[in-house]
Amino acid sequence: MRKPEQGVACPGCPHRAAFVVVKDAVGRGRGRVFCGNGGCPVVGQMHPAALTCPGGDAALLPRYRQQVPSGDEQVPARVCAHLVTDRELMAGAEGLSAEQARAVAAQAPDLGHLSAEGECVLLCVLASSRAWAAGEGLNRLADRARELGCGDVRILDPFDTAASGAAVFSALEQPGVHALIFASPCVQLMSETFEPAEINEIACVGCMRCTQITGCPALSFVPPVCVIDAEACAGCDLCADYCRTHTILSPRQRMTPAEKRFARYSAARFDEEQGED
Repeated sequence: MRKPEQGVACPGCPHRAAFVVVKDAVGRGRGRVFCGNGGCPVVGQMHPAALTCPGGDAALLPRYRQQVPSGDEQVPARVCAHLVTDRELMAGAEGLSAEQARAVAAQAPDLGHLSAEGECVLLCVLASSRAWAAGEGLNRLADRARELGCGDVRILDPFDTAASGAAVFSALEQPGVHALIFASPCVQLMSETFEPAEINEIACVGCMRCTQITGCPALSFVPPVCVIDAEACAGCDLCADYCRTHTILSPRQRMTPAEKRFARYSAARFDEEQGED
């Protein structure tokens, strides 16, 4: 597994998958805002759009670096996708240990005015840390989202792009504040790496759709085709989901989304201390 880079989401990062799903459903254009934080303690704070930017946060163009709407704009956002980490969501919540409270205090955003951010606000919670990605931690995230005024709360698998995308589309049909909790363990918690995906270089048309949509560091374009760095690939298969020509081949193509999710959680070391936690 490639060593984490500051300001760059790791290959296999569930935060990248969550942003890709949300961006694909919401679309780009006037009245659509993507804001908040898509980073983590390992790679640092980063704008959500940088999750899919080759080069990471430092290379993100200014026009994509949208700020959290204040509610004072003459033309309010039609849709605001506000990404927060699980720690940020739990900042200020009751029941945190002193250690947990200190960990989130420095980066805690103001989430008290979500309803003013747009006509339809998607509070996208990135639940990937050891404390919050499973079990009672997820229940507490859901309770916290309800405390902040979210009308409905959904727990989603960011790597099940079809089901998660459908849930985002459903939320967009109703105004108000919706909480979408994207739960999957951080790739740095994995005790084992999954077999990498491969690109059929004979069939690849070099459209670069996989690299442009995901911005994964394990992908690159080496004319005339795209290639996968097998040593960096974490086997998340996000690129395969968005390859229109079906030339990205996954060893897990016969597995269901539930089976893939079970494999990720089984490989996560939730019982060990991690530097990202």
